[in-house]
Amino acid sequence: MEKSKKILKVENLKKAYYSTSRTGESITYPVLNNVSFEIEEGEFVGIMGRSGCGKTTLLKSLIKIINPIEGKVMIDEQHLDIGYYEQENYYTDNVVIDEISNEFPENTKTEVRRMLARCGLTNEHINSKLCELSGGEQAKVRLCKVINKPSNILFLDEPTNHLDVDAKDELKRALINYEGSVVLVSHDRDFYKDIVTKVWNCENWKV
Repeated sequence: MEKSKKILKVENLKKAYYSTSRTGESITYPVLNNVSFEIEEGEFVGIMGRSGCGKTTLLKSLIKIINPIEGKVMIDEQHLDIGYYEQENYYTDNVVIDEISNEFPENTKTEVRRMLARCGLTNEHINSKLCELSGGEQAKVRLCKVINKPSNILFLDEPTNHLDVDAKDELKRALINYEGSVVLVSHDRDFYKDIVTKVWNCENWKV
């Protein structure tokens, strides 16, 4: 039997935030402590936990958007094409179709419209400014970017927030058919419970 390939390894990761009190004293806010795990090729990992326990911090540490204060994150960057879905809303005047066309310059406007339509966006949405869309509509635009880019590992931060039932179903179908690895941060157990291969509770890594 062929041995599974490890594509990501975390050793003793620690993360904290710092601020200064009114008296000038430095204050440390620990978030994650002694986090260690491995992810193998083809695994679908769900990361759960209450709000504020460090799920997004962990995800951003894995793809090195932020750095831990201690520990190591080793990811096989040479062989991985990373797709990343983040929660943040758009605050730009870019029109939706232009935003996606700039992201996929090899596609015609007709092809871009089809991509957006498959994500549940109407012609009215497609011709609107991103900053004018609702949270759910903006989420669909971000998903359009992620699912249409070639990747073999996805890092998804609460992708079902603001999505309607049809959009959730479409996302779930896409993940079931996805051939790469997935790391999913979510509080929506009904969404991920029958498609993940393992679940980690981020609260177990609190200080």
